[in-house]
Amino acid sequence: MARDKYVQLTRFINRMVLDNRLRPVHMALSLALCHGWSLNQFQHSYRVTRNTLMKASRIRSRATYHKALKDLQAFGYVKYVPSYHPQRASEVILLDEAESES
Repeated sequence: MARDKYVQLTRFINRMVLDNRLRPVHMALSLALCHGWSLNQFQHSYRVTRNTLMKASRIRSRATYHKALKDLQAFGYVKYVPSYHPQRASEVILLDEAESES
């Protein structure tokens, strides 16, 4: 099981490295998302807060954070389901290539 998650994480990172559309802000946010995924024991979906991701990625501007997250969704790297609830974190799923194409 752990080997499968390592392979999935490696493929995810390799996709990002080869994608010329991604800028440093995308890479920083992706690293924060991968870190959150590992902290949540590689669950298919996990919960995160904007504050946590902004701190981990060193993004200071909410507008920059939201644009980078929107781009990562549009490029097929993540599925993000905002909670809109102040006490409940939003849901994130890191997508592999097969999931991003569907």
